[in-house]
Amino acid sequence: MTAARRCLCAALLLAAAPLSAGEPGPLDFGEAVRRMRAGNEALAAGGAEVRQRLEEGAAAKGLRSPKVTLEARETFLNDRINIEADSLGLSYRVQEDQFMKGQVKVSWPVYTGGRIAAANAAAAAKTEEAAARLNHTDQQLVTELARRYFGLRLAREAADVAALKTAAMERHHRHAARLFGEGIIARVEALNAEVALANARAEQSAAERDAAIAAEGLANALADPSPGDPATPLFIVRDLEPGEWFQDAVERGHPALEALAALRRQAEEGVRAEKGAALPTVYLFGLRELFPNDLTLLDPEWAAGVGGEYTLFDGGQAKHRTAAARAQADRVKLLAQKARRDLRSLVAVRRQEAEKALEQHDAFGETLALAEENLRVRMRAFEEGVATSVEVVDASVSLARARLGRLKAAYDFDTALFGLLEAAGMTDAHGGYIARGEPVDAPPPSVPPLDLPASAPPDPKETPAP
Repeated sequence: MTAARRCLCAALLLAAAPLSAGEPGPLDFGEAVRRMRAGNEALAAGGAEVRQRLEEGAAAKGLRSPKVTLEARETFLNDRINIEADSLGLSYRVQEDQFMKGQVKVSWPVYTGGRIAAANAAAAAKTEEAAARLNHTDQQLVTELARRYFGLRLAREAADVAALKTAAMERHHRHAARLFGEGIIARVEALNAEVALANARAEQSAAERDAAIAAEGLANALADPSPGDPATPLFIVRDLEPGEWFQDAVERGHPALEALAALRRQAEEGVRAEKGAALPTVYLFGLRELFPNDLTLLDPEWAAGVGGEYTLFDGGQAKHRTAAARAQADRVKLLAQKARRDLRSLVAVRRQEAEKALEQHDAFGETLALAEENLRVRMRAFEEGVATSVEVVDASVSLARARLGRLKAAYDFDTALFGLLEAAGMTDAHGGYIARGEPVDAPPPSVPPLDLPASAPPDPKETPAP
């Protein structure tokens, strides 16, 4: 797609996006992107700039057309103007003391040294720059939206994990109180279970507050006080393309590089315009008097001709303006080279971060089953009096850490992926990666390894109290 068409598509995207408040309820990421684009002021301002540049380009095209002006005025003099010939006894009235003048004037430039063409090319480059910067802003906002959207998803799932831990500690506390009342365990074990329950409740409350904070961040990003619940789960993509593929995508059309390329074209057209200023200007002109009855002997009813203008000396202004335009072009060229190198490096970093997060996700996944089984065994052993409350708490903490670690690794992968897509200029391709991703589910509402049998407590005769 050409830059001009991308510019038009960007402007139409903003014009067509309806600005409407979201209804509370499930909110998938694609809908969140649509709402963000509809309500974000920075994108609306960028769209207005694109329209401004389009209008300026249309105005620059008008420089090639004839300029037609209409002028009319009524004049009052202190006295009539007469020509007296005393020797002949004659008097001729030249101008009444009140008269009308009106003219239609036409001016048409036929040669300007290339300045009109340079002005049109520069206007087109400004439009492309505005469209590229709008696209870049959009990609940055989508990345930030992903950070907040999946951050809320992580926060709520972390709150679910904390709730599961609290439920486990409540069951453990009840069993510890029962066993202590029956003299099976020592008081310190019951107190340890009580402290563990208090800590779990505090952690759950903190996790719920973190979720509320994350929800406020998403609401602000969407300009919607009730954004709804994120429905798109955290995900991982195992068949992610290599870093070199994404680095090649940078060269295929990153909006930041497109903006710099457009800025460079503007500087080059500035050089062209300044060179044209040193050349002569040729134009056609014509005029027509609208009130011929009020003309004097020296005023024509119509006139037409060819005119020219050439600057012989301007104190070196044109020379220095040309040099300044060349320096601007060189500066933008160097900035583009650095931006290209920085983007390729950023792509490599984001790709490594995604791979690191994927490895951490798999590592936590391997320990999750072991942590669940360890908690089951520790709680059973505590019931039988061969394990302490500390061991049960430690096992519960290990299980929660494994679950949260797996979710956090998925979140790190998602943010790294969106950062990678932004660095490669491919944020619009995020839907395909989400579609082919592997969801990382939240823990189930009830976890069998934490459930204890509802049987009678062990016989104290068979399980000696400490």
